[in-house]
Amino acid sequence: MQPPSDSSSGCLQAFGRGSFIALLVVAIPCYLVLRYQNEIEARLSGLSDLPVFQQLSTDFKTGADIAGAVFAEELRNFYADSNLTSMPLASYSRKNTMWQRAKVEEQLRSRLGRKFQTNALRYLDYVEQYRELAEQEMRRSKIPASVTLAQGILETNAGQSILATQGNNHFGIKCRARPGFRKDGVINDQDFNAHSLAIDCMQMHDDYAWDRFEVYPSPKESFRRHSLLLREQRYGWMIPAYEVGGMYDLKKDIFGHYRVPYYAAWCVGLKQSGYATARFYAEKLTLIIETYQLWQIDYEVVMK
Repeated sequence: MQPPSDSSSGCLQAFGRGSFIALLVVAIPCYLVLRYQNEIEARLSGLSDLPVFQQLSTDFKTGADIAGAVFAEELRNFYADSNLTSMPLASYSRKNTMWQRAKVEEQLRSRLGRKFQTNALRYLDYVEQYRELAEQEMRRSKIPASVTLAQGILETNAGQSILATQGNNHFGIKCRARPGFRKDGVINDQDFNAHSLAIDCMQMHDDYAWDRFEVYPSPKESFRRHSLLLREQRYGWMIPAYEVGGMYDLKKDIFGHYRVPYYAAWCVGLKQSGYATARFYAEKLTLIIETYQLWQIDYEVVMK
């Protein structure tokens, strides 16, 4: 047998070097992407910029465990009472105080990095400022106050967005285009209709440059409008499907969980029903609710 020629040996050596280089260029980066996939997705999606905990708790307790043996009866009474009429804010009396800012703030100091502390305080300020509006709407519309507050925080950057400060719009609700509206033609304010609670439409770039958003006389009308929107057929199916205190099975997982507490199911449902186009909208809402323990406010409303 003839020994391999120099050219054959050279080809084998070149192939070996090529395989090694391919391993370095392809295999190792792929391993790193898989290894740190969650961290990469969090950074790309903006999750890593939020003052939240990067997790979904698996030790969520039921309402009966937290609020006592009478919770089940109170929950039945809560969903049996469908009071959709206007209720003066002064008539709302909070008897239970499960959610306490001081306790939440103490936990945040111990678990969040220093760079998130300021934003975390802004989130808490937002909750304190608007929780009564969210609670009032929950009593009337059965939409969890935790979900409402989380949406308000996320949509307005805790009340600092132009839409919130100039338009009192806390939930990114748009004016509706009139029939026959042509996006490729000349567009003006007369092409859009605002809800009866709104007083005007304001132009801001969202999905399109011509988007118009509703303007309200005060945040109260914005919270009321949000409730009315979420009671429409597109979103209203979640009210009987995901009651406060329950655990529910999902067809699509969130943070690797298919069985989640009611508020996470609401967040996934909002995303799937088309409330927002952002890819990680449900994850962001869920993390806000968990981090700031906003679900406790829902129990306060039920246990009125």
